[in-house]
Amino acid sequence: MKSHRSGLRASRLARPTDQVDRGAPLAERHDVTYWCADDHETVLTLALEADVPPTWDCDRCSGPASTDRGTALPAGPTRWFPRTPYEFLMMRRSPEDGERILAEALAALRRHRPG
Repeated sequence: MKSHRSGLRASRLARPTDQVDRGAPLAERHDVTYWCADDHETVLTLALEADVPPTWDCDRCSGPASTDRGTALPAGPTRWFPRTPYEFLMMRRSPEDGERILAEALAALRRHRPG
């Protein structure tokens, strides 16, 4: 019996490497430093010809950071994660109402089920 093994098995496609592609030299690089409103420092290494982004997310607090120390805006409110439909239902209904609605929905499904 012939095995169908992939050449990519047990390897990571996005793994960082220090190999130079086909002998080409690395692009010239420079470090760009960003500071957030909490004075956390984030250093990016970019190619010299790359455009430097005016803002970057702080590595420590995820707030906006800028290249000019002390000029970054404070982080906005934390992101609200939406509730599930079940959580909204439980906010509006008592457990007894929920059981009644569930029983009605199941009965309707059984009525429309063929056979």
